[in-house]
Amino acid sequence: MKNPKTGKVRLGKIGFSISSLIFHYLPAILRSDYYNLACMCGIDMIAYMAIVMIQNSMGIANDTAMTVTYVLTSILWGTIYNLMYVRHLHKLGYVPGDKYSAAKLYKHRYLKRK
Repeated sequence: MKNPKTGKVRLGKIGFSISSLIFHYLPAILRSDYYNLACMCGIDMIAYMAIVMIQNSMGIANDTAMTVTYVLTSILWGTIYNLMYVRHLHKLGYVPGDKYSAAKLYKHRYLKRK
């Protein structure tokens, strides 16, 4: 993805993010993607609170809530992080760098045709 105003180029991947699955927040930090990092932290906190509430209502001890939350949200971020990143870049003014990239992004519905 390329920003026509500044000339900056950012690489965005398509598909499942193994790095987000394994390292959770690290890809967002390394890409300086603080918007999506904040979104991930917020969703993780909400998921943790929901899992604690569910465990309390079922009479299960809360000692596994963090592990369950980490596993479930890691799968979630592995699935959707690349999509979030590319769409956020597009909102910042980035466009596909070439025709091949544009075709791939539209084909996989990362970007919507106007």
